[in-house]
Amino acid sequence: MFSACPGDWTMFLRLVRATVSKGVKREYVRVVEAYRDASGKTRHHTIINLGRRDLLARHLDLEKLARLLHGDARADRAVRRAGVAAIGAWDWGPVLAVRQLWNELGLDHVVAQGGGRGRGDGVSLSERALVLVANRLASPGSEHALAQWLETDFVCDRHGRRWIAAWRDEAERKASRTPRVRVAGRQLQQWYRTLDQLIECKAQIEHALYLRLRDLFSLQVDMVFYDLTSTYFEGKGPPEIGANGHSRDGKPRNPQVLVGLVMVDGWPIAHHVFAGNRRDAMTVSDVVIDLEQRFGLKRIVFVGDRGMVTSQNLDDLRGGGQATLSAAIAGAARCSIISKARPDPSSNARSVSRPARSHRRPRRWFRR
Repeated sequence: MFSACPGDWTMFLRLVRATVSKGVKREYVRVVEAYRDASGKTRHHTIINLGRRDLLARHLDLEKLARLLHGDARADRAVRRAGVAAIGAWDWGPVLAVRQLWNELGLDHVVAQGGGRGRGDGVSLSERALVLVANRLASPGSEHALAQWLETDFVCDRHGRRWIAAWRDEAERKASRTPRVRVAGRQLQQWYRTLDQLIECKAQIEHALYLRLRDLFSLQVDMVFYDLTSTYFEGKGPPEIGANGHSRDGKPRNPQVLVGLVMVDGWPIAHHVFAGNRRDAMTVSDVVIDLEQRFGLKRIVFVGDRGMVTSQNLDDLRGGGQATLSAAIAGAARCSIISKARPDPSSNARSVSRPARSHRRPRRWFRR
């Protein structure tokens, strides 16, 4: 790869200067191939972006690499290939796969409409959100743990500029009030601001993604699954919705929030966050109204567990024409119908009847 050819092509290093923020300019190093096309004209093609010049200079002699690419083997400046070695290897495949899916689902355009560019770095909301999503898929962790992932994976924007972990100075970190936080505050705030921007356009993103999935997979929505879980906080938590309630994590003394997920044909289309002290049954009406107003799903079979069944919920579902199916596990798996609505003949809602009750196995007695 690094050997030069005296024929129709050769390779060299190119310095690209870019302004990354107000008053801050960076130099980036690229390996460029020069070749002649069929008409004899000289063309340039970027082989790889090596990264920032100041970071590379600490580990690699760029002059030696440039001479090696040019094939300069004169005695006074002889270059041995042993003098040029790889200083690291990063995983690139997962991020490439995530970016491809991101673009095919149209999320780059949808998310970009929800927010502008970040303060200080000029990076779009879509690019920052992609980093968070790729991290959750490849190496799930907190925003603080994301910095370590940036060290092992090659994560870059659409222009090839790599995301670099920003670590705090060791002496400053130990002398601060938060010695356990190793990532620079400006980078952490960058990810936190990204989450704040995403929550502001959550409804638009979920609706656009649902329409895209519906077209891609020809979804015929007649059954919706809904369930809840809880997640707790170490500390006070958000004062608006953080509260003590029934903890599924066995942490009743910790404030928590409820997280509800709505799925259609195996695809999640929406999620909701409720106060931690709210009963499961009290969330159903909000979810059903959201399905009708935001997604246009008016006549469906709503599937939930027994904790969501109340007289008020049944009346609301009957009034809207929805059929309700409640599932429970008690010994052997079984399902019971709680309510059956009168479906509209023009609707694709299904009528469900009560299944026959399964017979118990006869008990066997043994003599000793």
